[in-house]
Amino acid sequence: MTVRRPGAAAVAVVSLLCWAAALGADEPLAVPVAGSLQNPAFSPDGSRLLLTAFESGYNVGPSGLWTFDLGAGTSRALSAAPDSDSVNLPGSSWNGPTARVVFSSDRVAREEIWTVAASGSGAYRVTAHSGSAGYFEPSFSPGGDWIVFEARAGAGRGSLWKIRSDGTGLVRLTDGPANGSDDREPNWSPLGDRIVFQRRFDGADWDLWTIAPDGSGAAALTTAAGDDTDPSWSPDGRWVVYSSDTGLALGKHWAIPAAGGPPERFTFAAGRYDGAPSWSPDGRWVVFESSTGEPGGTNGTGLRRTDAPNLLFADGFEMGDLSAWSSTRP
Repeated sequence: MTVRRPGAAAVAVVSLLCWAAALGADEPLAVPVAGSLQNPAFSPDGSRLLLTAFESGYNVGPSGLWTFDLGAGTSRALSAAPDSDSVNLPGSSWNGPTARVVFSSDRVAREEIWTVAASGSGAYRVTAHSGSAGYFEPSFSPGGDWIVFEARAGAGRGSLWKIRSDGTGLVRLTDGPANGSDDREPNWSPLGDRIVFQRRFDGADWDLWTIAPDGSGAAALTTAAGDDTDPSWSPDGRWVVYSSDTGLALGKHWAIPAAGGPPERFTFAAGRYDGAPSWSPDGRWVVFESSTGEPGGTNGTGLRRTDAPNLLFADGFEMGDLSAWSSTRP
């Protein structure tokens, strides 16, 4: 894959000595929720998952939010809005400092951005807008004080916006229609310095891009043929994990240095679609949606987890064990 590196920051990847693909556990999760289970995201302590359950098939609503306790194997409904679509984004949608979850929902008139306590109480409508565009795919800044999201009318081009969690300070970060691009699925880095998203120009494939939180410094992270989608971050902010069908019949999972560099594939099952990955806070696991064959219609997805890719750095520890990194991080 040809990758355009965003400036001198690519020098950071020289600390990478080698990559060891995860060859251990790759297992389904027995989540006791009906429907197509999608968009898993970890709780801040890594003990639970947030997910969207589409009742009638892949991306076919109505849909609601659930949490799944990885230890107990139990689930709990988080959103209660029948005959509506409530959808979370994989990655940075469950915030630690605020103990809240961010999601989009059309429970009132049109798709808006909402937050709710992790207990399911205190639903708060962050946006209230007019016009034909819907607001989708939100994620939190690390401190939970800002939310970045996508605005899009129907199948038109998306633009990225941010807003404070209290509903003030709305700012446009990218203008898809003016730029000739379709910008979607923004995920805020745990370091707070970049936002990763997927972008497609007319007639082109989906690629991954990053921008600064003020909308400046847009840089392509991937540029090869094939669709690169569903990006989210490693817990240290050094890597981006995503789904790609580059050279493949179905999407598989890859990771790429956030500073730019060659991507590496780490799921390999034949005949299986893998999408919407999220990395665990302790660095040990990646959870994702998966199906036999291409998902669509009544062919929904379930959830799986796999060992996170082990990334060996010059300071002698692996990405799969963040204990050393957390104690030496500058």
